Amino acid sequence: MWELEKAILITNNDRVHEKYKDQLEIILLRTYEEVLIKVRDLVYDRHVLLTHPQASSLKPNQTPYRSVVVYPRGEDDNTKDIMLIEKCLQVYYEWQKIAPTPEKYDDRIANDFKTIDLSVVESIIPRIC
Repeated sequence: MWELEKAILITNNDRVHEKYKDQLEIILLRTYEEVLIKVRDLVYDRHVLLTHPQASSLKPNQTPYRSVVVYPRGEDDNTKDIMLIEKCLQVYYEWQKIAPTPEKYDDRIANDFKTIDLSVVESIIPRIC
């Protein structure tokens, strides 16, 4: 149904980038917020979401890492994805007001968050092909 080489993976997780850099296009960014904004821009440019921008049970202020896979869909209607990414951005900003994500985590904790994010990506990549 999908061709992996046409998918785009947007992430701020270097472990995700390293694992998938030879399999599909990857946009590596610095922050969770930058990932959401780039995903929004791509969705407005007629891409559809293949993964949920808030996958996993972690709230947007609990983890500094996020990876999202999008796919170009040309002229197909993607209104639902536009509404979803806008809602995800809104939720992200609301949580940042309540309790901002820490600027820096201990390396061990940061690695745990990277592992959670990587596992979400690992679960979807085989379904794309």
